[in-house]
Amino acid sequence: MPPKQRITKEILLEHAFQIAGTDGISAVTSRSVAKSAGCSIQPVFSQFPTMEQLRQATFDFACGKFMDEVLDFEKQPGFFENIVLWTIDLARNRPHLYRLLYLSGGFQGKTFVDAMMRYESNQKIIARMATRYGLRAESCKDILMRSCLFLLGIGTMICENHISYTNEQVLGMVKQTVADMVQGAKRGTL
Repeated sequence: MPPKQRITKEILLEHAFQIAGTDGISAVTSRSVAKSAGCSIQPVFSQFPTMEQLRQATFDFACGKFMDEVLDFEKQPGFFENIVLWTIDLARNRPHLYRLLYLSGGFQGKTFVDAMMRYESNQKIIARMATRYGLRAESCKDILMRSCLFLLGIGTMICENHISYTNEQVLGMVKQTVADMVQGAKRGTL
């Protein structure tokens, strides 16, 4: 008889992530994760005693996966542009995961900047912006925050209302917005 597979936290989170991606974060329950993992609910409860802990862990797990995806763009030309397109693709083609990442309340109690700065990808964007535009890191952080809020507004309209902007239109709007903010920062009006 083969040894029984140990149900780890990582295995449970992979299943929770898959459920969140297909059915939304509200479908992530102890029972749904246990069923997906092929186990009883006991391993789920032993790792995540409450639904809030399970859903928060699923959110944190998703953020880690997404940061890894975004950091893969670092090796390619157009790091910032690729992140914009990735965000729009998420809104358009993986709406449950877009909602999980940006609309689920997973950043409870944090300001947008504090939530953003937890991720290495955003820190790298700020460093690149500072080099590219010759601006201080604080100005770049402000530009990144404002441009992300703008992008997330567009992404949410695409995700929730199925507004039909092309990738080129979104990229053009975000690039122009960033260029305007960079000019404002250089003039000292941002």
